[in-house]
Amino acid sequence: MYKLLLILSGEHQTLPAAEVKATLEAEECSFNVSELNPPIMVIELNNLEVCRTLEKRLAMTLEGMVLLFKCEVDVNAIEKLLKDLDLSFLENKSIAVRVSKKTSCEDVKPMELEKRLGAIILRLAKNVKVNLRRPDVTFRGLVSRYFYFGVKAFEVNRGLYDLRRPRYRPFFHPGSLEPRMSRVFVNLARSRKGSIFLDPFNGTGGLSIEASMIGCQVIGLDIDDRMCHGALNNMKVFNCNPLGVIRGDARKLPIAVGSVDSIATDPPYGRSTSLKKALLGDLLNDFLNQAEELLKRGRYLCFAHPSWHIDLKIPSGMVLVEQHEVRVHKSLTRKITILRRV
Repeated sequence: MYKLLLILSGEHQTLPAAEVKATLEAEECSFNVSELNPPIMVIELNNLEVCRTLEKRLAMTLEGMVLLFKCEVDVNAIEKLLKDLDLSFLENKSIAVRVSKKTSCEDVKPMELEKRLGAIILRLAKNVKVNLRRPDVTFRGLVSRYFYFGVKAFEVNRGLYDLRRPRYRPFFHPGSLEPRMSRVFVNLARSRKGSIFLDPFNGTGGLSIEASMIGCQVIGLDIDDRMCHGALNNMKVFNCNPLGVIRGDARKLPIAVGSVDSIATDPPYGRSTSLKKALLGDLLNDFLNQAEELLKRGRYLCFAHPSWHIDLKIPSGMVLVEQHEVRVHKSLTRKITILRRV
């Protein structure tokens, strides 16, 4: 059993951990959360093969490391536990030691601790060299309420999401979700490579782009013909090849019953589109009834709606999994709701 420590981004109190769990479920990976104290999340896994997938899929995680030990923030205790480790796997390899702090602890100075731990490793391991630029193995120390020490497993390249921001796309419309949030929606819907993904309020195609990036077969739908053409142009820029972008009504989806593996969507509300609350409630409830029919059993829907009261009627064939609230601005808080088809 391995312990994988994830450093969450801290952009939201609950979404980063929820994204991790949803992604592991989508990949059908057996796991157990042994510690969750944001920004730290520790997961027990039978194997580490899923790390490459987490690196490519996650949007609200910074990095992951294989945890070797955890102890009180005390230099003597840290050094003793390091000396007890089996470091035979380092033979003929190059290393670097990196320590960072997630707390204002004054007793530990990261650079000094890096040197002390590095010296111990060099003394105990055979034929090991230091390479600070491109090491074979990077040891990671993290100072928080406790001290965590491990081997770096992956780092999420979050800058790639910035390259896909709405303003960099050929077709722009105000109110589009940022790519990182779009990816979170896709992951919360437990989307997986090769599966059928649907966004019935496709807009400029942001969610469909992120679903394509993880290998989904994408179907986008929008009632506005201009949006459909714009979304196709946006997807082409990022080399996405959707199954189709269809002009149609989300209340009467022209898609076969039981053919969709996941749905993630951000319906229009309170942004550039004017909808009275009652009308939005009717729209969402009609859409939910359609989603119940289209989703395969056991599969998921992630959608957003404003936090002000809407009489949402969850269909009898679906159950509420979780909800998260995200403040957009002072007059709008977005609620993210995840449902599962039973």
